[in-house]
Amino acid sequence: MSDTGGNPGTAVPALVQELSYELNRFSHGFAHRHGLHPTDVDALAHLHQARLRGIPVTPSSLAASIELSPPATTALLHRLEASGHVVRTADPADGRRRLLALHPSAQQLAGDFFRPLAGALRDSLDGFTPDDVAVVERWLAQASAAARTLAATIDEG
Repeated sequence: MSDTGGNPGTAVPALVQELSYELNRFSHGFAHRHGLHPTDVDALAHLHQARLRGIPVTPSSLAASIELSPPATTALLHRLEASGHVVRTADPADGRRRLLALHPSAQQLAGDFFRPLAGALRDSLDGFTPDDVAVVERWLAQASAAARTLAATIDEG
């Protein structure tokens, strides 16, 4: 896709922004339906992504990732524990440290809600060749890595 100037890829940032907006709207719908604050959903999404990547999450690392103060993180974790969405366990390597994880029921709840979105996103690839899909996957991985790198520079400065 290109703009009227003929520069390939110039529409991509706007399309990614539109997709990001729609995904956020969907996520906020999950929050609203389940009586959660959007920050709660951000925390749950962070825990889900960390689980997929095999990265342990502590209360302080969660606070840093979603930019909350320690008192706000404590309140958030109390809410998420009380609602049965998050569990704290002792770190096997250091019993003084607590690790956070999604409760299996939270994983099920989110899976039930977000599964249709995952299906719709997969369906949006209908008509693409396997080679096309490989290019999309490669670009998404590279774009995510680039965004993660830029976010880290913001976190540092």
